[in-house]
Amino acid sequence: MTFVGQFPIVLAQAMQGMPGMDDMPDMDHGADATLATIFDVLVLSRWVHFATVFLLFGASFFWLTVGWQAPGQTVPDLPRSQRATVRLLAIAAPLAALSGLGWLLGMLANMTGGFGPAIDPENLRLFFFETAFGPVWGIRLILLAAAAVTALSPLRNDLRFKIVGYAGALLLINQAWLGHAAEGGSGLYGALTISVYCVHVCAGGTWVGALPPLIFAMFETRRARAEASRVKTHEILARFSTMASIAVTLIVLSGIANAWFRTAGSFGILIHTGYGAVLLAKIILVTAMLALAAYNRFIAMPNLRRGAPAGHLRASVLIELGLGVLVAAAAAVLGITPPPQ
Repeated sequence: MTFVGQFPIVLAQAMQGMPGMDDMPDMDHGADATLATIFDVLVLSRWVHFATVFLLFGASFFWLTVGWQAPGQTVPDLPRSQRATVRLLAIAAPLAALSGLGWLLGMLANMTGGFGPAIDPENLRLFFFETAFGPVWGIRLILLAAAAVTALSPLRNDLRFKIVGYAGALLLINQAWLGHAAEGGSGLYGALTISVYCVHVCAGGTWVGALPPLIFAMFETRRARAEASRVKTHEILARFSTMASIAVTLIVLSGIANAWFRTAGSFGILIHTGYGAVLLAKIILVTAMLALAAYNRFIAMPNLRRGAPAGHLRASVLIELGLGVLVAAAAAVLGITPPPQ
């Protein structure tokens, strides 16, 4: 069995040769069962982490933009949706912190040969203080703690959304130095790979992370009388559609650029590779999301404006969210799969 976590292996190789590293286990991880367990921990923790960080940023951004009515005042007729979002953030932020620790543990286990050596104090010291990746993880853990404390604190909603939203944005940007984007070097090319990745994940978080509060709002508006419900639902969807259209454009363009960076412009080398298969799965899922978004924007919303019920729209957005969660899973696998170049 060949472990596909190229980036963690790169970290381990970077640590080799440092003082004290001669006593660390050989890079051969041993039993297939251990390799499979490490891989499973990495995929599951990264999946949950990506999904929850998307939510921290996107849900907060939704209320600071789509749900914003005037300075210092959020939309007054959606109190249930705001309370539901606050409760969701109170769950997502600690879960993001725990899954982040799981990701870090899986990475260290892959580097050191097992979960026992991964928590050895000396190995932790070497990782955090003698590699370029230690400070990145240190900043990440601080941001996760700040988001969790804020989400669980009795703050005003506008302040809570601002702090959690900024923390979520910084967490998404921080990820660029923990994946393939960091392999571009320190020159202009490296700066481009980092920048494009940041645009890609922030746009993804804006779209996918904002879907839960949008769903809350759509279900709350149906409590009004039929005509008022249609008007409110159409208004919130129109606001979201503007934001999502920009995000989708950036996702597509930055996604193409990311694939170009991973393949050095030779897309044909993706064929018959593990990286290409995972990327194809992600593209199919995103395409399905785009198709649903187009249906909502150009068919369902005009029908709603003409008096059609909003039930189909709510179901469509729920499916869109489910696909977004699967996209996060594909991204979790893609980031630990070596590109074919």
